[in-house]
Amino acid sequence: MTNYSNSINASGYGLLARSPCPADLETLVDRLLQDLPSYANRVIVRSHFSPNTNTPSVYALPQIILAGRPEFEPLPLNFEDALPENASQVFITTLERQYRRGKRVEIQQYHWLFLTKTENGWELAKIVSRFGTAADIRPLLGQDSESEIAEAIRLWLRDCYAKP
Repeated sequence: MTNYSNSINASGYGLLARSPCPADLETLVDRLLQDLPSYANRVIVRSHFSPNTNTPSVYALPQIILAGRPEFEPLPLNFEDALPENASQVFITTLERQYRRGKRVEIQQYHWLFLTKTENGWELAKIVSRFGTAADIRPLLGQDSESEIAEAIRLWLRDCYAKP
């Protein structure tokens, strides 16, 4: 008789097999972007089907299908809200799939992350997002600290720094 609990190989289980959470911001963001779609999609499902919402069961939820293209070059700030002195800027994109009137629509999203290094690791201080195409000149939306992407990033950072 085989003991299956001893035969599980942790290398096939993502974070379990990974090295500790990177201290280097670029390495950390590269790893975050690999997992961000799955984290965001779980947040989307939980937020749309909580006991406090009346989402119809036939409603097709939006889905994050890609995350990538990080840029680390700081952009000029024009915010009313102050940021922590040590905030590092990262600009990322995500691709979201939605269904509108029975047709599939893919929407590019742009996210400007402000991460701070603390004694416990990196934390999301602020996020500013917008939707559309690269040619759009619509202004960035306000702080999206309650957005599904922001929540997904916070959860990922929490899991990354969790001690085994």
